[in-house]
Order: sequence, then C-alpha cells, then structure tokens
Amino acid sequence: MTMALPATHRLGELSWTQVKELAEQDPIILLPIGAVEQHGPHLPIHEDSIVAEWVADKLAKENGCYVAPALNYGHSGTFRGYNGNLSLSQATLRNVTYEIIEALVQSGFRRIIIVDNNGGNVGPVTGAGLDARRDFGVLIGHLYPWQLGYALMRDVYDDPAKAYGHGAEPEHSAMLAMFPEQVQSDLAVAGGLESADGWTPTSYTEAAIPGHDVRGTVFWDFSEVSVTGCTGDVSLGSAKTGEIWIERVIGFCSAYIQEYDRNTSVK
Repeated sequence: MTMALPATHRLGELSWTQVKELAEQDPIILLPIGAVEQHGPHLPIHEDSIVAEWVADKLAKENGCYVAPALNYGHSGTFRGYNGNLSLSQATLRNVTYEIIEALVQSGFRRIIIVDNNGGNVGPVTGAGLDARRDFGVLIGHLYPWQLGYALMRDVYDDPAKAYGHGAEPEHSAMLAMFPEQVQSDLAVAGGLESADGWTPTSYTEAAIPGHDVRGTVFWDFSEVSVTGCTGDVSLGSAKTGEIWIERVIGFCSAYIQEYDRNTSVK
C-alpha cells in the first residue's frame, strides 16, 4: 500500500519508517547550506543560513519537494578577520556535503538539489556534487539564491554597480522582506574599500592595476580593506525591493526545479 504524502515538507520531522516510504516515491530533496559570517553592522551573522532555509522551505511548499535538515556552517575564508566568523575549511565542507549526499542516497533518495547561499561554499559544494555523480550516479542540482538575486535584480536600480555589495543591495532589501525583525538598518554604515598598504582594492580579492582595465587578484582578508565589512549602497534597503527579490528568485528557482524534475524523473 502506498502511503499518503506527509503533511510536512521537512524531512527531519518524519520518522525513519516514513522516510523509507517517502524515498520509494522518488521525491526531490532540497539541501540548504549556509554560512556564519559578517554582513556589516546591521545584518545578522547567520544571514546566509536562514535565507537558504527560508528559500528551500518556500520552494518545497510550492513545488512538492522536501527539505533536508540544513547545514548552517559553510566556508567563509575571506572574512576571518571579523568577529563571529564560524568558518569550516574547504576540505571539511566538501567532505561534509559529500557525506550528507551519500547518506541521502543510502536512504533511498536520488534527486537532490543543494540550495547553497554563500560564495565561499561554491567550490567545495561543486566538488562534492561532481564526486557524487561519479560515485553514486546521482545528478546533483545547485541553486545559489544571493547570486541569482544579483543577476535578476539589475533593472531595479539606477546603478547596480554602486548599489550592489556585501551587506548592501539586494541582500539588505531581501532581508527586510524575509526577516525584518533581524535587520538593524539604523546601524548600517556606508561601505568603502581602502588599503593601508598602497593597493587600490576593488572587491573582496581584487585590486586595480595601473594602466590596465583588468583587475589583479590579491588574497587578503576582507577586513584588511573594509572597516565596516560592507560594499555598495546600504541606504537603498527597502522591504518593497525585497519583495521583488523574493518574486524573481523564487520564480527562477521554481522553474529550475520543474526542469530538474522533468529531466530526472523515471520515464
């Protein structure tokens, strides 16, 4: 007898026997992975993690998927100079992600999409996904909500190059829409990059090279070139803009899930 679908979309709320029966129906499992790192004086250090899980929950409800318990720690190597940085090494994150995938496969799940919400995670998570393809034959999907927001929101701002940044847009606005009670916009401080060593920093790990339009890569800690931890225009944050972020990012992710489902379901 086939069981009725669980009332919850959260895998962690099921018993082991319910998980066994659910796996037999070949659902898509979303695995949220975040990070604990600074996002300026006005945003919480667990921002990446709570947004990853919020997005995964909404996607699961709207697309009939299930959400595995989140991995709230990630790799934030470039922000170690700030208090509250709780970073895993790249090797540890790769191994943990791989082993979670392996455990999900052992539990009978073969369709897994990682909802990864931190740039530092992308390399290790990609490695885990590719190794899982080789070792288990599963095709791992990958969604990066913050990155998608940057790509999908450019027309909302007069000058995205000035608006966008760590702790600024569009993440400030998205947080105001999703978690207004955890945003302290009154503490936001204008960002900026400068180096005491003579460099002209242009991003997390890049600097201007005189006479060239191409930037050079320098592996400093971000705290060496940013006192506040912010870049971009922190004054533009608004819940209204954040609602646009939600609509567009969730819209794209839902379309992605539908395409993943179409191409991975048993024919």
